[in-house]
Amino acid sequence: MELPLAAAGHTALLTTLLRPLGLGPADRCLPAAEAEQLVEAQYRASLEFVYGHPVWRRIRAARGTDGAAPVLAYLLESRHYLAAAPFRMASGITDALRPDPLIRLQAHHVVEEADHDTYFENGLAALGLPRDLVREARPGPVTVEWIHLMRTVAAYGPLAAAICSGLLEYTAGDRESVAGWHTMLVDHGVLSREAVDAIFEHVQTDLGLGHGSNWRHALEAARVVPAAELADWLNAVSLVAEMIVRWLETFTEGLSATVVEAAPALALDGPVRTLGGEADGLPVWPAEIYDSVTHGPRSARPGVRRTLALAYAFAGRATDRDPAAPGTGPTPATAARDLTARTARDWDGGTGAADLEKLVEGWMTAIDGHRLWRRLTEEPTLPLVHGWMVENYHYVAGIWQHCGAAVAACPDPVIRAELVKHLTEEFNHGKMFLRGIERARGDRYAGLPTDRMRPLPTTVAFVGTLRELGQRDWKAYVIALTYLQLSLTAVDGGVHARHDGFYRTVFDRCPGAEAMVAAMRRHDDEDTRLGHGDDTRVLLDLLTDRHRVDRESVAAAALVPQLTWSFLDGILQHYRHGEAAIVQRAGWHTDA
Repeated sequence: MELPLAAAGHTALLTTLLRPLGLGPADRCLPAAEAEQLVEAQYRASLEFVYGHPVWRRIRAARGTDGAAPVLAYLLESRHYLAAAPFRMASGITDALRPDPLIRLQAHHVVEEADHDTYFENGLAALGLPRDLVREARPGPVTVEWIHLMRTVAAYGPLAAAICSGLLEYTAGDRESVAGWHTMLVDHGVLSREAVDAIFEHVQTDLGLGHGSNWRHALEAARVVPAAELADWLNAVSLVAEMIVRWLETFTEGLSATVVEAAPALALDGPVRTLGGEADGLPVWPAEIYDSVTHGPRSARPGVRRTLALAYAFAGRATDRDPAAPGTGPTPATAARDLTARTARDWDGGTGAADLEKLVEGWMTAIDGHRLWRRLTEEPTLPLVHGWMVENYHYVAGIWQHCGAAVAACPDPVIRAELVKHLTEEFNHGKMFLRGIERARGDRYAGLPTDRMRPLPTTVAFVGTLRELGQRDWKAYVIALTYLQLSLTAVDGGVHARHDGFYRTVFDRCPGAEAMVAAMRRHDDEDTRLGHGDDTRVLLDLLTDRHRVDRESVAAAALVPQLTWSFLDGILQHYRHGEAAIVQRAGWHTDA
């Protein structure tokens, strides 16, 4: 159903909109055939949203390579997304009393998808890109978000994994339309025949493997689906669609295409990464760099765009194949190397507690200059403040999952006890946010309680990354926890003066926000009262005194500042649209 944005605040209309999304009592189960109909309907609605994006019209209108930028960005970022397939999919191979057909299906899917990045790598090679540069290029921030979103939803279980990945494979069965799209790229001169043939081979392979029906086979293997679980999986599909749209939005103004355009004239000059770009957060960049790579820099000058693109993608490890002509000044590759040296926050190898604290304090650059803070202090609106609080509720309530994962993974009983203490103290902070938000908004959104609102995909990716970090590298989790806690540090027993000034500014510009933000202030005060800044320093001392910290753990922890930037950016990009952005978070649900 399509409605004018002005209708978003109509309370009675909201009740009507929510009714079709109810699956009835939470204790009922749906047979596979009925669940299949609902999943397919959700796919169709989600894909209408995805394929309604303006980037597709821009690609169809392109003639020659001048209009190829969105397609070039698509090729590079698709390669990165596919290269991470085992990383994002294998978490769906869950524990079970015994291996069952559903788990086998997910494991088989992982094996079949494991090398599909080759097709896009071949397509990029046909455009003259050196393969080593393609593999070393850092995925764009939104590609990293998408990878971690899919890794998170896969961890919910093999059925959730199959249903969510099925959205991407659902359209492959329309062979005629897909083939026509690829033919158009050649006919319009956007890509060479060789490049298009390479990427179309991926479609043919997926069709041959029957991936378009994998989600149906998963439902058949499950036989029945509890209504509450199906509601979650349908909502997860909608989040995947929203993430794809966010990904598409980076193709026009973002800098991925600039990397593709520059790469044929470059060579790799530096050590090869040992960790995948989806798992290595080093170096940490200022918020403005992540913003420029994602949404485009403030300057439209080609030299600025290319310098920023190469700095982010290669962190100073790309050089010109041919020397610059005398008197021409520094090339973008040279300027990118200089920018990296001056701006990027890498690890200097220090492993003491003071070294690591200094390191994570430097990582604050990823959020300190974020555009969300400027919008909240200069042009705050109640929907933006409301959305900021709702997403923080989802984040704070996630402490059970991510701190619990670290507790389970930590073999050191002393550090484990500190983590349990942190979990205990934070245990009910989500409830603090929930009560505060509900009290402040009253009956404004009757029928859409805060805890039923779908979190943004960027929020799910952020919290999911923290959880899986706790599972796979508890040392990295301790470092990341230090970063998150020190971002809220109070210096003198009260709320940090900067935070207090921020709140006063927001309230002056948007007086109605004070009641809504009261829960955030209470949370800041509570963290200060509990001494969480000091507690995390104790954790760092224990970590460095009792264990060895290596680059792998630091690099894994460094992904958290980037995903924190994404968390904040998701809030800004969505809730700036006003009342409609709040109502749009309605989702599938069951009755209590």
